[in-house]
Amino acid sequence: MSSLLGFIFLVLSVLLSFITIASEIYRKLEFKNFLIISRASTISILFSFLCLVYAFIISDFSNYNVFQNSHSDKPLIYKIAGAWGNHEGSILLWICTISLYGFFFSFQLNVEENFKRLTLAIQHTLYIFFSIFVILTSNPFLINSINVNQGLGLNPILQDPALAIHPPLLYFGYVGYSLVFSFAIAVLLKKNTNNHWVPIIKKWSLISWTFLTSGIALGSYWAYYELGWGGWWFWDPVENISLMPWIAGLALVHSLFMARGERILKKWIIFLSILCFSLSIFGTFLVRSGILTSVHSFATDASRGLFILLIFFLITGFGFLVFLIRAPENERPLDLMFINKTSALIINNVLMMIATITILLGTIYPIFIEILTNKRISVGGPYFNSTVIPILLPGFLLMSIAPILSWQSNKIKKTKLYVFSFLLLSIIILAQSYFTNFNTWGFLGILLGTWIIVASIIAIITSHKLVLSFKYLKNINAFIAHIGVGILILGITFSSIFKIENNFFIEEGEEMKLIDNTIIKFEEIKITNESNFQSLRALFLIKKNNKKTANIQAGKNYYFVSKTITTEAGIYHDWLKDIYIVLGNQEDNKWFLKIYINPLVSFIWIGIVIMIFAGIIGVIKK
Repeated sequence: MSSLLGFIFLVLSVLLSFITIASEIYRKLEFKNFLIISRASTISILFSFLCLVYAFIISDFSNYNVFQNSHSDKPLIYKIAGAWGNHEGSILLWICTISLYGFFFSFQLNVEENFKRLTLAIQHTLYIFFSIFVILTSNPFLINSINVNQGLGLNPILQDPALAIHPPLLYFGYVGYSLVFSFAIAVLLKKNTNNHWVPIIKKWSLISWTFLTSGIALGSYWAYYELGWGGWWFWDPVENISLMPWIAGLALVHSLFMARGERILKKWIIFLSILCFSLSIFGTFLVRSGILTSVHSFATDASRGLFILLIFFLITGFGFLVFLIRAPENERPLDLMFINKTSALIINNVLMMIATITILLGTIYPIFIEILTNKRISVGGPYFNSTVIPILLPGFLLMSIAPILSWQSNKIKKTKLYVFSFLLLSIIILAQSYFTNFNTWGFLGILLGTWIIVASIIAIITSHKLVLSFKYLKNINAFIAHIGVGILILGITFSSIFKIENNFFIEEGEEMKLIDNTIIKFEEIKITNESNFQSLRALFLIKKNNKKTANIQAGKNYYFVSKTITTEAGIYHDWLKDIYIVLGNQEDNKWFLKIYINPLVSFIWIGIVIMIFAGIIGVIKK
């Protein structure tokens, strides 16, 4: 019954979207009724998605999707997550998110009526494209052809609390750019002469970027503790796909700040608004087509991939065609100087676009090679680390001083203070690197991250009076975000460059000595049976200077239904380092252990949290 209701609500939502678009074209409905029908479409698709979630909760195996991706013994949280832990359910969540963005925008005040109507009509058009894709190729409400009492279960690697939240956050980032795209096309079609649309795009692009940041961060943290690779970013193709709209979105947000300097790059803003959503659709095509091999991807049949590719060409082609025909003109010439805020932002944007193109080439190049030569090649960390990072480094350096630059001149406030601080910091870090373990990339990373933090703090102290109020946070919001970036860079540098890896073959009861007088004792192996898996855990005691520090567990899970084994890393979190233990196989009563010492990896998560906080402040400030 829930499957039938879900499909009916889905079809009803599409019909209401058609009516919304038709009413905009023929203008037969008053604005109030137009909004009612538009919102009713969203409520209908929301009910459709909730019907799917309900089918998973009650283990309704008459629904083929539930049968394929759930099991009656699973905990409730994973039954719910199973609704979007598969291709069909995740695409239903995708279109539900498109509709929700239009729904929330319809309540925004101070938006000109005609502009709101046109934007919502474009948003409903995007919704219809993907809804037709769901109905024709990816229907999550298909009925099982046979009567079954049990399902096949959810992919064990997805049975994790972080993965229950990760896809919705990521989709609210990806799909949020659909509304930004709709704004851009509405601006082009209306050929507006005023700039009332700039703060609207700024707000919703920042919302999308903040959600996308949260989703990527949560996925990275999940990969760090769940996959047992000892790292948090692996330049996996699907990771790259999420990173491209994130970088493009960051460039868009920075471009929108030019409105403060009355130098609005209208063409560039519209171009980036179209590009962000185009990259999101292209990423969806790569993941859903089955042409990528990834721990994240859904391998599906080619017809689905071709359908999404067609949608990509239609939406992207239409968007850029309208852009070429009706691109707006900038009202004023740009004041490009050797070093002012405008030139810094433009250089930063150019670098971000080059980085995005570099990531795109590294991701799709193996696909073309395989198509042309039938040989599979891999482009991994060495390529991206040696190309993307050097491209972004100058942009990060500009970031440290951009907020204190002037719009109209080359002058920098407190120039001597900045130069002295930078030189002193460089000498200290160079001396520390030289007399300890000198590494060029390590030196650059530490210098860059620390300088961004120091420069931002100097700018806050010299430019703003300390007042404990929300208005004060709004004024220093950009500096807060940059401090988060600086902390993130430090975490990335230390955890990547100065990571230590140890391999051991030991028996229960033996001890291992690490750096800083840290001793890890392998106490015992415990095997327990949970509701839907068997748990094998190695118990470790961590001691430092002969004092007990912590107990951690590392091991494996065996899932009965899918007959799959997953690795469960044991991690001891410290502010300055993580001790990361992976349990391998047993040979001759000895267990293979891989132990990583990841210094300052906690700075990565702290920096991201600060960036997200700054994004939230930027969204709610007026």
